[in-house]
Amino acid sequence: MRPLPVPFVRLLLAWALCLPFGRAQDAPLRETFLQAKVMWATQGDKDGASARFEQVIGVLEPKASSLDAAWLQVLCESYNWLAILDDRTPAKRPRVQKDLEAILHLDPGFEVDRNVTNARLLGVFEGLRGTRLGWIRISLKPAGGTLTLDDKPCSLDQKAVKYLLPGPHVFRYSKPGYQTLEYTAEIALKENRPLDAELVRTSSTLTFNTFPSGAEILLDGRSLGTSSGHAPASAAARAANLGLAVEQLSDDFVLVDLAPGKHLIEVRAPCFQTKRISLGEELTTPFADHLLEPFKLEPSSGTLSVSSDVPGGELLLSGRSLGPLPVKDAPVCPGSYLLQVKFAAGGYSQPLDVEEGKTVELRVMPRPRLAYLGFEGTEDFAGRDRILGMLQNLGPRLKEVVFTPPSPNESIEEASRRLKAGREAEMILVARPVPGRPAGRIELVVSTLGGEEERTLVKPLEVDPLEALVARLNARAPLWEPWIGLTLVDLPGETGPWVLEADAVAQQAGVKAFKAVTTLNGKPVATVRDFKKRLKESMGGQVLVGQGGTEAALVPTLQPVEIPVNASNLCYPALLADLRLRQQGAKGDEAALLRLQQALALMHFHQYDKAMEVLRDARLSTSAGVCQGTLDYYAGASLLRLGTTYLEASGQAFNRSLKYPQATLFGPDGPRVSILAKQALENLKP
Repeated sequence: MRPLPVPFVRLLLAWALCLPFGRAQDAPLRETFLQAKVMWATQGDKDGASARFEQVIGVLEPKASSLDAAWLQVLCESYNWLAILDDRTPAKRPRVQKDLEAILHLDPGFEVDRNVTNARLLGVFEGLRGTRLGWIRISLKPAGGTLTLDDKPCSLDQKAVKYLLPGPHVFRYSKPGYQTLEYTAEIALKENRPLDAELVRTSSTLTFNTFPSGAEILLDGRSLGTSSGHAPASAAARAANLGLAVEQLSDDFVLVDLAPGKHLIEVRAPCFQTKRISLGEELTTPFADHLLEPFKLEPSSGTLSVSSDVPGGELLLSGRSLGPLPVKDAPVCPGSYLLQVKFAAGGYSQPLDVEEGKTVELRVMPRPRLAYLGFEGTEDFAGRDRILGMLQNLGPRLKEVVFTPPSPNESIEEASRRLKAGREAEMILVARPVPGRPAGRIELVVSTLGGEEERTLVKPLEVDPLEALVARLNARAPLWEPWIGLTLVDLPGETGPWVLEADAVAQQAGVKAFKAVTTLNGKPVATVRDFKKRLKESMGGQVLVGQGGTEAALVPTLQPVEIPVNASNLCYPALLADLRLRQQGAKGDEAALLRLQQALALMHFHQYDKAMEVLRDARLSTSAGVCQGTLDYYAGASLLRLGTTYLEASGQAFNRSLKYPQATLFGPDGPRVSILAKQALENLKP
């Protein structure tokens, strides 16, 4: 065989390289198919080309019924080319007819390549097709619709012949804005049948493209799906009018079944401003096809800045990492997200809404991570499924704790060992049934990895059995309170809080001791509680303290207060875990005060040895209110609880506290440490 002309070979290769092939793992088969064509077309290597075509057929033939259109085309072409090669080899010539018959069986409508198939083989193929098939002549109006044959796409001109295997066949022709036509034909052998059909118009259609592709389209508030793909070359001028390349526009999106009247189209996409287009009645009646200008959406974003005093945090937005903290002015598409920060210890999580053109700035601290390990035991009881479901979905209810549900393939014991080994949480939650009567009570155990635990009994059928636990986990004890130098008490018969003591600054401003405060910033206050609430609301500027017609101007400052040791509204494992995490970014007096708070939380668990370890290295520079004298007093109290071995050390600590006569417990207006320390020293005397 003489090699084919060079221009034809170039055309052949260009066409072959543009064939649509399947997945990446099919690339070797594609390469084999192309090699076979090149070997035959350029080198005349019949045997090499035949071997490769047979290899392609051997792979594709067993799965012919499931091949997509592109691979079915490859299989039929391989048989076509193999028939040509077999016809040129005397020993293989008898199987030429089988090659052509295989094509008709796979795709009766396949047309052999007339550029490479000689006239004699074309005659054989046409003879086989004429004796083994029937055919139908199709004429469909209007043009431009979609034709399927037996639920598979069928590409035909307006007047075309389609060869078919004898038997029943279903044709379906559709076009937007028209009623779909379905036609069933029983095709007999050698039968020549016409199919002439014209679709009935049912509505107008609107065709448009979008930028970007992938935009969601809504009609009168109802989502119709998303645009996709790339616009045809015919849209180049419309794209240029918008300053876009044609490939930046989506493929045609067609709106159909438009009821007469006015309509509203919305086009929206992530990171773009939503576009709304009003449609007039003239676009829906009379029925017609309308081509609209492309809808170009404008970019939209907000910015996000997140920082923390604790180093090493990684910011994630709905699972996507934005890198290590601090993150400054990161562009973020408007929308709702789950913001998370992963720290070496602790975590942070909150829902976040970002608005167009707005900046969100957050300063975050790690929060304790609570890992729910699961439910012990399989005993059935009333409300079991309910309480299990509520525990599994506890996370959204927790604001101050990062919640982790249990792994379905991990036992409680395995999970506990993993968490303790990897320090993947600060707290664990275990639920277990309580034996005995009344039946169906559940014990919820919250504990730190260090072993400090709190137990809560609940009944599964209560209105909200987890309400109290959720409230305690969400409660944070205040560590600071506003202060203007007044020690107040409530006295019966007085018109407001009684000033028991005023410091030098308050006295200089005009506040009188042993006299009631009647107003704060001009508003009446009846109790100490009212006064403190109003004072907290007034932070950030000076306040006016009224005492029966006179007012004194004072500027509040924040002063440390102790956490309560036995408060029913607090979850002490969570409180202790939170204090330990806050310690990571603290320095100086703040760090020392956090050590004091940790010691108080440990005293709640009667762990005085651990409390002493925490207090040992704490040093405060202050000498009034909750200060170094307070630390020394609690060190003495902890040592006293450790037994007679530490009596001398306890006395030394109480004596150190006496060096701070202005030191108080609980807060700046609490009892004086000196009075309590002297009493403790008296009790230590033999």
